[in-house]
This record gives sequence, C-alpha cells and structure tokens, in this order.
Amino acid sequence: MFFDRPGELLYTGAMTRPLSLYLHFPYCWSKCHYCAFNSIRYDKPQSLRFLSALETEIARYGRRLSSQGRRLSTIFMGGGTPSIFSADRILDVLNHCRDYFDFSEDVEITMEANPGTVDLEKLTALRRGGINRLSMGVQSFRNDELAALGRAHNARVAREAYRMAREAGFENINLDFIYALPDQRFEEWAGTLDEAIGLGPEHLSAYALTIEEGTRFGADYENGLLVLPEEDRQLRFDELTQAKLSDAGYVRYEVSNYARPGYACRHNLCYWSQQDYLGLGPGAHSYLGDRRFSKLEDIDSYIEAVASGGEAIDESEPISPMLAGREAVIFGLRKTEGIHINEIRRRYPPADPDRLLRKFEQWSRDELMILDLPHVRLSPKGLRLWDRIAEELIAVP
Repeated sequence: MFFDRPGELLYTGAMTRPLSLYLHFPYCWSKCHYCAFNSIRYDKPQSLRFLSALETEIARYGRRLSSQGRRLSTIFMGGGTPSIFSADRILDVLNHCRDYFDFSEDVEITMEANPGTVDLEKLTALRRGGINRLSMGVQSFRNDELAALGRAHNARVAREAYRMAREAGFENINLDFIYALPDQRFEEWAGTLDEAIGLGPEHLSAYALTIEEGTRFGADYENGLLVLPEEDRQLRFDELTQAKLSDAGYVRYEVSNYARPGYACRHNLCYWSQQDYLGLGPGAHSYLGDRRFSKLEDIDSYIEAVASGGEAIDESEPISPMLAGREAVIFGLRKTEGIHINEIRRRYPPADPDRLLRKFEQWSRDELMILDLPHVRLSPKGLRLWDRIAEELIAVP
C-alpha cells in the first residue's frame, strides 16, 4: 500500500473486507516502568501540531478508502494516553473520521483511558460524542504494586474512574491488569481479580509482566535488580486467572483477553484474524491487502513528513501468500477457538499447512494442543506458552 502521488492510495485488497482504524496518541503524563509503547511526556505545543497532522492523514486516507467502498467496522484510540486530551480535542478527531470515512452501522469505537486523566464531565461528553467502548488501564488495585509499576494513579482513583464511567453511560468497559510481578503473591493477585470481578466490567485483559528493551524495568533486569517469577510460577498465575474469571462468567477468547458473552473486543480480533487495519499516528502499524507498513516513530519527523505531503512511512513490506498463511496459523492460535486447516488452505493455497501437522501432533502429545482435524486449537497450557509456540512455528521450514 503506497501513495502513488499525494492523496492517491493504491490498494489491491478485496473492497468488501472489514476495515479497522487505529489512532495513536503518543503522550502520557509520565512513563510507566514497563512500557515500551511509543510515547513521551505531554508537550502541549507539539501535541497541537500532532493533532493537525493526524487529522490531515485521516482526511487523506479516508477520502481514498471511502471512494473504494471501504467502511470502518472498528476504531481504536490508543497510546500513550488519549484521555490526556480534552473531550473536545478527542471528539474533533473522531468527527474528522466521520467526515472522511464511512462507518458501519454498528461501529465499535474504543478509547483507552488512564484513571487519573478522566472526570465525570469528560467521560459524559465522550460517551455522548459517540465513543461506545472504554478501556481503562487499572493494572492493579494494590497501591504498592501500582507504585512499583510506575503508574500515576492509586487504587482509589481507579475505583472512582470506573464509577464515573458507569455514571457517564458507558455500557462496555474493559479493565487492563498486569500479573506475575516480582515478589507478587498469589493471594495478592487473587484479591485484585476479586475486586475487578466485583465491579462487573464487560471485558478484562490480564497480561503477564514482560520485560521490554528500552524500559526502566528492562534496564533493572539487565543489571540484576529485577527478578521475574520462574515459568512454572507464571503458569500458576495464569491458571488462577483463568479459573477465577471463568467461574465469574468471563469467556477467555484470546491469550490475554476475557469477556462476557457478546463483549469480545472486535478491534482486537481483527488483528488476530488478519483483517485489514489502518494505523495512523507516530509509530502506528497497518496491514492492508498484501502489505504491512508502519509510520515514523519520532513525533516531529512524523509531523514534518505529513505537513510536506508525504506518507510518513518508516518501514513497508509486501506480504507473500506463504507468509500470510503462516501468520494466519500463528495469530489464529492466539484465539481460543483456534484455526481450521481447510480454511487456511482455501485462503492461502501456497501456505501448505500440512507441513505443520507433525509439529501439531508433537504438541498434542505434550498436551499443548487439541487436534480435532481439521480444527486445531491450543490447550489452556498451550495458550500460556503461546510466545514459545509462535517462535517454533516461525522456525518450521
């Protein structure tokens, strides 16, 4: 996917496929110790130039994709911290999307929010303005854990933010949490889960802590100042998570995501189902048709490139049918429903999934995979080890 000339989008994918839009807001009040996302401390003058560039890109891409009959099925405002901006600024961006993109009638519009950046007035305005799904980064209901993670809020602020979101009219709320922290006890994580369940959100995301390069935790880990739980202990945290949430009526539909029936995040599923998505904003990634590309991460470089009429592309690569088929297997196995070999064969004939069957049979013997050919899915144990399984699938000749 390229612009042949400013404003001209070349796209060769099927026009009827669903399209999702991701908008990256790269600002936070402070950087969390574990965060490797493309974000910096809030800079108001730069942020206004960023918003102008983002709206320019929305118009540029929206005109062309709409003319090709594409309609947005989901929008996700992520970051960073989109909720650091005022409701008026956020809704200006959303209304710009409405001006240049066609929306499906049941479009899912999600905004990420940190608890300390919202109040009742802002949340009410956002809900009335059309945002119908809120994803709140709570991470823990223990103040000591929040401080260790570098979060800017405490447990009381998180509880109050959730209460205000309900009062503002949000009926689809996700809460994010991190577990398997250094020195974390099972009963501490169980307490956070119990409180989350008691609040009754429609969706819960639970991520095991991972160490990323370029983060404070990454430096501490390299210097021996941070020790993660052993793998067996991490798996026990995952077992506890699944057991508690399942008993409370939440369905695990993806490695780290649980939802009440009917509330699985459609935007997240588009990633794991290889649907088309367009990412706009510094460092945002896209997958359109047979091409994957990303935007420049440096915010000033992104702004300058867009202002000069450029695409602000950092990296771009064509996706061969063979690679697309292999990724359909890898990412499809993130979903608890798994994959259908016959469907992979139909969509990606060169992929030859039969070459993977010996590996699948081995994992079945190791109780990592459940084979009901042509249906293949990971067992609960396999889901906990998805990262390792993905690496092995990539290495299969």
